[in-house]
This record gives sequence, structure tokens and C-alpha cells, in this order.
Amino acid sequence: MSDTLWRVDLAVTPELAEAYEFALEDFCEAVTQYLDDDELAQRIEAYSENPIDEAALLASVKAVADRNGVEAPDVKISEVENKDWLAEYARSYPPLQIGRYFIYGSHFDGTLPAGKIALKVEAATAFGTGEHASTNGCLQALDRLSKRYRFNQPLDMGCGSAILAMAIAKTWGAPVIASDIDAQSVDVARYNAEVNGVGSYILPVCGDGYRTPSVSRNGPYDLIMANILARPLSSMAKDLAKHLQPGGFAVLAGFLDRDANWVFAAHRCHGLRLVERIKVDGWQTLILRKG
Repeated sequence: MSDTLWRVDLAVTPELAEAYEFALEDFCEAVTQYLDDDELAQRIEAYSENPIDEAALLASVKAVADRNGVEAPDVKISEVENKDWLAEYARSYPPLQIGRYFIYGSHFDGTLPAGKIALKVEAATAFGTGEHASTNGCLQALDRLSKRYRFNQPLDMGCGSAILAMAIAKTWGAPVIASDIDAQSVDVARYNAEVNGVGSYILPVCGDGYRTPSVSRNGPYDLIMANILARPLSSMAKDLAKHLQPGGFAVLAGFLDRDANWVFAAHRCHGLRLVERIKVDGWQTLILRKG
């Protein structure tokens, strides 16, 4: 084990934290985030066992900023002493139980709880592991919907790690289209689906939202999950409504409390009504229904 680690530190707006976090995965083995003391910024820390290509990392961070029309955050790269960081990191992220779902990583050596739906997602990053409030809210929404409804034609838009697509597949035994604009996310989704034994149920596809051929061809859907960001969610509201069956449900997340009404208003204009709000640590998940 090397005596040195390379650490990356940056502070970003909470709405874009997951996007920046995901960008750092190409360069670092462990990425995590936490709310700054003033609760106005999300701090991201990432660690690598190997020297980091600083120019490439800064370009990746700038690409996220450019896509979202904001200024790139300051990035600090430093060397730190290696103290068996992976073991410490794993201890910092114990298994989670959210409703009927039990989320764990490969470091978990306990017994899977009976009667729970187990989802294995690595703890090398908090992205898509259930640690983030928006993912937590989405899993709560699925747990609540599962008590009253059955879905046969679901879509996970912006699938990331595919944790939500896997939860859907294991809950209802339904085939799921798992779409993401990022090719790396699609590869991760495919890998996680295979590890969790639902590879035959999940079709990971890469493309631009509802214009992706596999997405437009397989609709309309009775359930659409979209854990993205407030701005793209609002701009995609018309397309979501078009691809959602009458009576179908949409679960929207990835935005702070202050943006929830804005996101809902964009969808209400296209015939969706509010069923429930789920609030977790300043973030909201909306359950909407068409018609």
C-alpha cells in the first residue's frame, strides 16, 4: 500500500454536487460529499492512490460547469498520508435500510436481512448508493407506491448507478429501461444490474433523454423515475408527460426544497397532479400522477 494519497477538495452548489462527484470518479477511487457548515455549499472530497492528471481533472470539472451554465469551482489537489482510507471509508458508510430496501457494499460481511430487497452498490462513491437525500427519497417513494400499485412498463431516466432501476426490477419483476446521457453511467448501470442478478430485466441505454430511440420506442410508461436536477427536469416536463400513460406515476428528485414548487409547476402545466412530497435533509422528492 502506498504511503501517499492524493486528495481533491472542492465546494459546489448542492444542486450540482452529484454531477461533479460523478465527474471525479474517473480520477479517484473514493468520492464523498457533505454539507458545509454554512449549509450554502456542498463540499466534495475525493481520494486517489495514484498521482492525478490535474489538467484532465480540471477539464472534467469545467465540462460539468459549462453544461450547466455556471463558473467552474476552485479545485484543490494535495498529498496526504495514507491511513488505510478504504477501510475507514467503508466503516463510514454502513449498510442502509430505506423502507423495504437494504443497500450494502462489498465490504459488508453480515447477514442480509430477511424480507428485505437487497441492493448491492459499492461504497467507493456516495453517488447512487442511497446515501444522498435525493436517492433516499426516491427509494422511499418506491416503497410507498409498492404498497398500492403494480408497474409493468417502468423507465429510469438519468439512471446513474441504476440503484432505482434495480429496486424497480426486484420489487415488481418488470423490465426497466435505464437511460443516461453519460456513457460511463450506462456501463456502471449494466455492471450493477449483473451483480444484483437483474441483468436480464434492465436495459441500460445511452442517449439524450426522451429522444433516445430505445426510450421513445418502448413507451408510454406507467412509472417514470427521474432523479436528475431541477433545471433539466423542468425543461423535460412536456416530454415526460407525453411518454407517461394516463394514470401513470412520475417520481422526480434531485432538487432542494426551494426548487420543488418550480419543478412541480412545470409538470402541472402538462396534466400532472401532486400525490405526495417526501422531504429528506433539505431535498425533496415529488410523486406525481398523470390525469
